[in-house]
Amino acid sequence: MIKKIINDDANEVYSDSKERVKTVFLVWAPHSIRAKNLAERLDAQLYLISYKFKKKIYSPIKYLKLFTNTLLILEKERPQIIICQIPPIFCALAAIVHRYLTGAKCNIAIDMHTGAFDKPWSYLRPLNKWIMKKVCMLIVTNSELKDNICSDIKRKTVVLEDPLSYFEVGKGKKQEKGELKNGKFFKIAVISSFAPDEPLAEILDATTTMPEILFYITGDKSKAAKHLLGKQINNVIFTGFLDYNDYISVLQGVDAIMVLTKRDKTMLAGAYEALVLEKPLITSNWPPLKRYFYKGTVHVDNSPKEIREAIEIVRKRAEEIAKDIIALRIERTNQWDAKFMTFKYFLENNKVFQQYQKNNTIQDNE
Repeated sequence: MIKKIINDDANEVYSDSKERVKTVFLVWAPHSIRAKNLAERLDAQLYLISYKFKKKIYSPIKYLKLFTNTLLILEKERPQIIICQIPPIFCALAAIVHRYLTGAKCNIAIDMHTGAFDKPWSYLRPLNKWIMKKVCMLIVTNSELKDNICSDIKRKTVVLEDPLSYFEVGKGKKQEKGELKNGKFFKIAVISSFAPDEPLAEILDATTTMPEILFYITGDKSKAAKHLLGKQINNVIFTGFLDYNDYISVLQGVDAIMVLTKRDKTMLAGAYEALVLEKPLITSNWPPLKRYFYKGTVHVDNSPKEIREAIEIVRKRAEEIAKDIIALRIERTNQWDAKFMTFKYFLENNKVFQQYQKNNTIQDNE
């Protein structure tokens, strides 16, 4: 199934170009908040392309279908700029093949997420390096990933964090168990996708000794390990997968947001959401997260002990931490707007960007 999202609103043009540069943003996944928000600001057409098979043995068929559909989309659109989110690396490969087969004069950029450097994609390191050398721009979310790329392939890399967007929320459904309006609980949303890098066992361990805290764990429960769901904890609610309005309603209704990862060099979408919604944040103490979320946030080592301690800190200092997260949002929004102006100019003016290649990197777009 192909889902096409087109932003019809005119955005401000940040580069010197007077004409709109036709841009397509390709994502081989059913959803991506980062891609959606970037596409809106670039006035780009976003294609979310995905196929779901119950058994991984059918993955080669899935990728072949995704590859073919991507070629058809690019043949139809004939964009001047193609942005590919990876992983999977095959999305960018399809864009390169399109350029080769059609002779199209288009610039290809890769928006690289941390997963691109982990298994199974790390097994394709030679292909990754070849593709990264064939595109005009590499985009990452933090300096650690930038340094990793530059030391490996000596390519210029742009650091661009997720844009901080306002959420438009309609009427959401009530939470049937422990409604968010219940004032006797201190409420925490645990943003999850039940991915392997999430310390959910440690979080659940921490919840068992905090009956006065109500935890809402989001995400598709079908992806959770059975031993996690088998634990009967009265103050934990697994929301299941929520539609957009219900998801944001849950986040708006809690007192704090927790989003953790065991993986370094990772920026978490849920942490950005906490910042946008001006909610006190509990997140992991990896360097990129500590640097970006340096106030209004409590950082932990993912252990049950530190998770419990962080919750107590947030509960006792909720008003103070909330003021700090509001200040951080204003600061980061202003910084991101300036970075985006530079990023968009380089993206649409590749010859200017290439002049910087000899310098190895652009230091955080500055």
